[in-house]
Amino acid sequence: MAAGAAQAPQPRSAPASQLHNRPLVTVLTPVYNTDPKWLARAVESVRRQTYPHWQLVLADDGSTSEPTLEYLRSLADDAAIEVLLAEANEGIAAASNRALAAAEGEFIAFLDHDDELHPDALLECVRRLNERPQTDAIYTDEDKIDRRGALSEPFFKPDWSPELLRGVMYVGHLLVVRRSLVESIGGLDPAFDGVQDFELMLRVSERTERIEHVPRVLYHWRKLPNSIAASLDAKEGISDLQAAAVNRHLERRGARAFARPNPELPHRVLIHHKPRPRWPRVTVIVPTKDAPVHLARCLDSIFSRSTYPNFGVLLVDTGTSDAEALRLFDRHPVEVLPFDGPFNFSRVNNVGARHADGDFVVFLNNDTEVQTPEWIEAIVGLAEPDGVGAVGPLLLYPNGSVQHAGVVLGLRGTADHIMRGFPASSDGYAGSLSCTREVSAVTAACLLMRRGLFLDLGGFDEHFATHYQDVDLCLRVRRSGRRILYTPRAVLRHHEGATRGDHYDHLDRALLLDRWDDTIARGDPYYNASLSLAGADYEPEAAAA
Repeated sequence: MAAGAAQAPQPRSAPASQLHNRPLVTVLTPVYNTDPKWLARAVESVRRQTYPHWQLVLADDGSTSEPTLEYLRSLADDAAIEVLLAEANEGIAAASNRALAAAEGEFIAFLDHDDELHPDALLECVRRLNERPQTDAIYTDEDKIDRRGALSEPFFKPDWSPELLRGVMYVGHLLVVRRSLVESIGGLDPAFDGVQDFELMLRVSERTERIEHVPRVLYHWRKLPNSIAASLDAKEGISDLQAAAVNRHLERRGARAFARPNPELPHRVLIHHKPRPRWPRVTVIVPTKDAPVHLARCLDSIFSRSTYPNFGVLLVDTGTSDAEALRLFDRHPVEVLPFDGPFNFSRVNNVGARHADGDFVVFLNNDTEVQTPEWIEAIVGLAEPDGVGAVGPLLLYPNGSVQHAGVVLGLRGTADHIMRGFPASSDGYAGSLSCTREVSAVTAACLLMRRGLFLDLGGFDEHFATHYQDVDLCLRVRRSGRRILYTPRAVLRHHEGATRGDHYDHLDRALLLDRWDDTIARGDPYYNASLSLAGADYEPEAAAA
């Protein structure tokens, strides 16, 4: 993105005097041989805060640079700034912990020694605390700043997305956390120097779900030689440390999974599910009529490639008369359930779900083709925790590009697939394609849910004859307090529309908008409002770009 992309005018905040609760916020900054030019800019960015109730603690980590030490000593007369000097270099986590021990604020904020805060950074975070007083942690959007002060590469983040955090260090800066919470979990861990803030956030997420996102660029990350801001390859071993932090996190949660670095994409973690002796029963429900080429490809791929040990396939036959298609019913160990009456996608799948014997059901189009053998393990493993309501995979067009990687509310005025046409091997937007993450909805072309939950929610609404029944279902899942996940760990090829055709049901669209217009108008929590809804590619709005 162009330099200065994050400098678009943003609404001015009301003054701090109008806030009912004005807690002290302590900014923690570890320092080591920092060029005084950049350190001074970091300090001045704190002094320029429009929120006046702050304390800055600079914890030197045994600097040997006399200019650095001279600048630190020059701050001695500022009552709002405390400078802690040290003789030994112990690392960034140890220095941060010394700063934490000196903090007086109810909340702490982390500022690197060569970065800068937006003048409204603390004010906007405290404003959110006033809106939601029980909040324990807040993070904001960020961008990059170069030696000349030019801003670029704004990162417009999703709202709190714990699954995404396990795959990518997306929270980043600015991070503000309740001090008592950080102290209760032991501060930062020196074993994870280099990813210490990421590892801390994983532990914070184990203690609280009261985590807020302020969707405004309030932190400027300095691009200097040998910094990760300038190059992801600047520091060796980061990906291994990141995976190690996630493994500790998974162990503490008792998850039957382990993490490894993504061998193709730096700073991305792949989570694998551990082998187990027993898996829950899964029923794969495939509505079908004729179309022998597509059905053969679908069934052959399921039975020849799937490694899941405990699944069955239920074909809901809506009137097959083609002789070749009928022969396919006997080629594999499938159960065939006849369906009489006019075709209605929602009703067909509801009938199948009521008949299914699985603990989980997978709704699967007959024009799909399994690509990854462990596709069922991947989606079942994610759906087992109580807080997850539905899981969908990565679907590819026949040419190998992305067809589905989650649904964003507001695209096309209703909802649509994000990242259509992206190369399947790409990272997406900051890990949005390569990592499992929360989304607002997934497509019913391949959607897994607990059968009991599906039935409890009333199944697919049969008023939706052709389109949007999956979006409606997922929004009801979210309304029940559960999350929807997309995962690239399960991949299928989707010959979209091969059996349904190109018909678009405008009545279904009208029904979706009538029922969920307010929800759609509020915006998708996992797609930042600074990103354009004109396309499905994470491009910034013109005003933000």
